[in-house]
Amino acid sequence: MPVFLNKNMPYHGVTPHLVPFLPYIEKTDDSPLDGAWRPADSLSRPIDVAVIEGWLGECDGSHWCHSQSRKQRSKPAWVVDVKRRCVVAYKKGEYVALSYVWGPGCDTGSICLVKENLEQLRQVGSLDKVRGLPRTIADAVRLVVELGLGYLWVDRLCIVQDDLEEKGRQLMGMAGIYEGAYFTLVAAQSADASGPLSSRPLQRSRKGSWWGVLLTLAPGVGLIGKRKEKGDMPWRRPMNNREVMNSHSIDLLRTVWFQRGWTFQEYLFSRRRVVFHNNTVNWECLCVSLHEHQQRLSSIPTNTLLFSRLDHWPSFHRFARLSALFAPRYLTFAEDVHDAFSGAGNHFAATFPGGLISGLPGGCFFDAALLWQPYSPMEKRHPSNQVQMGEEVLPSWSWLTYRGNVQSESWAAGWSYLATSQHEGGWQVFPTVHWEHSETKDSPRHPASSLETRTHIPDSEDWKESDGHYTHPSIPDTVFSRPIPLPCPHQPQPAVAQRSRYLHCTSKHTTWTLHPKAYHAFAGNCAILALLDQLGNLAGHLRLNTLESDIRHHIPTNTVDLTELSRGQVELQPQSPGSAQTEKKERLDMLQRDLSFPFPVPLMEELKAGKAKEKELVLHPLADVFDEWSLPLWPETRNKGLYEFYNVMWIKWLDEGETVAERVAVGRIEKGAWEGRETVVRAVIIACGNCFFARVV
Repeated sequence: MPVFLNKNMPYHGVTPHLVPFLPYIEKTDDSPLDGAWRPADSLSRPIDVAVIEGWLGECDGSHWCHSQSRKQRSKPAWVVDVKRRCVVAYKKGEYVALSYVWGPGCDTGSICLVKENLEQLRQVGSLDKVRGLPRTIADAVRLVVELGLGYLWVDRLCIVQDDLEEKGRQLMGMAGIYEGAYFTLVAAQSADASGPLSSRPLQRSRKGSWWGVLLTLAPGVGLIGKRKEKGDMPWRRPMNNREVMNSHSIDLLRTVWFQRGWTFQEYLFSRRRVVFHNNTVNWECLCVSLHEHQQRLSSIPTNTLLFSRLDHWPSFHRFARLSALFAPRYLTFAEDVHDAFSGAGNHFAATFPGGLISGLPGGCFFDAALLWQPYSPMEKRHPSNQVQMGEEVLPSWSWLTYRGNVQSESWAAGWSYLATSQHEGGWQVFPTVHWEHSETKDSPRHPASSLETRTHIPDSEDWKESDGHYTHPSIPDTVFSRPIPLPCPHQPQPAVAQRSRYLHCTSKHTTWTLHPKAYHAFAGNCAILALLDQLGNLAGHLRLNTLESDIRHHIPTNTVDLTELSRGQVELQPQSPGSAQTEKKERLDMLQRDLSFPFPVPLMEELKAGKAKEKELVLHPLADVFDEWSLPLWPETRNKGLYEFYNVMWIKWLDEGETVAERVAVGRIEKGAWEGRETVVRAVIIACGNCFFARVV
């Protein structure tokens, strides 16, 4: 299971900076629970369809989430006519989109739309006659009928699976299909399509008020909770609606549905969602999130509408957070990773002037994008046997190629243009290398990066400066520390995310010696290797995608090949004695809560040293990213002033001529140490390769 959770964090373990992008949490409130709340612990208690009708009616009448004006980017080719029980060509009208876990695929035991059965499934009543209709889809059809709606879109029955041209168009347009749905029915109850929409029966309340049925569902159930049966685990009644939705959010994160790669864009682009999971049903639209026992539907004022999780300008911060949520997800076929991310990818390609190149923002953002790091060891997504050698587009330099926890803060240099307090840190990257990308080694090359200086002000006539901060009329609620290039509003054809195997550059190159000991990352589960200068002093570091315990006895004694990526800097402030002690206490508290917390062993000893001489810790928003600050070799004299460095990549050569290489690790070297070392300028091609942060033996 991907590690989405951290038990030391709030919201039942959800990392705080990811909270706005997780289900339910950002759109609930602290209003008291209604008296009839109870956990969905009895499979005999029905889910009232009228509750869902009430949610839809309230949103239609008060929130306007679905009806706000927009241009739907793509439309379904086919939909299921739930009343006529057949597949029909989509022309117009409201449809419900189903998001579910496909399961074993199009095998002989389950029905899929293919060229051979297309005409058969277009016959009225055909769905009542076919064999192998998955239970999840059958239940969804019945619910849509019960709600009085006409069409259901589900990929298994609405994409001709063996029509590669149409399938390609539909896959590329799936974000628009879910965005244009009347609402999305999320079937997260079951691990595959053979399971039910809910383990509880769905029925309509016989009473006039859908709320009234909750008071008479089962004997022995009072207004404050369930009857305690023998053997029941103790439980605490939630104090308010936020506690309920926080709990449901964690439950949803743990479902198979949330862990799948394809469901990422389905959830992200859906404007309204009816979510079945863990024997309950919830509502989430652009305004509110609600649970089935919540009587007050309009619990959040409509003037707080959260119209989109995506921005129309190049928001690197949003890109990093969403990428971190996508990276741990599983795919049956690794080569589908670009398609599964294409909804978000195409959006970012249209908002970043440099486009999106194999999952990385291009142009003036590309240098920062190359610096991504794993939070804990990640697994390479190996293409299936269906892909011939050389056809996969899984480059070693892209985070999309690996499954696991990418540390979104390692991209912090990419949003240094934001001036708000939550983006403090001041990490800046300055381009020194011109990057190009290509589909094959010898095919035409295209610019990936931009070497334009930071003093250039794009669209200078529109940017307004005040007290050193900038605003733009198209983004009135965001304050910038400097202007950034914005997408052209009159672009005739939106850009699409590009896929390339190769990166080309001409860069400074040299070899370095490693310290004979590996360390833990201060925050994370990766090994850190220290880079030594010619005098044996710490000059930089590399973060590997492996555990310290796995590499401690296999550190290379020979030199490693490093190539320059860019130049960087960050402002360090001296610590006061009080802040240093506070920082120390917080880190010791973490150790006591979790003895496996990945501190470097020497640092752990220093923290526990009591009155002995202690190392000053760097107190900075980026302390979790700049691994060198926590290394015992790091001199205390460097903990103030301007820290200047070069970003470097450890590469492994794939050919005898040493022209094609793969990424092994990324790190930093102090500016003086790098510039004082003799380097060679040479051309390097960074390709796919077979390993990533490989264990060195």
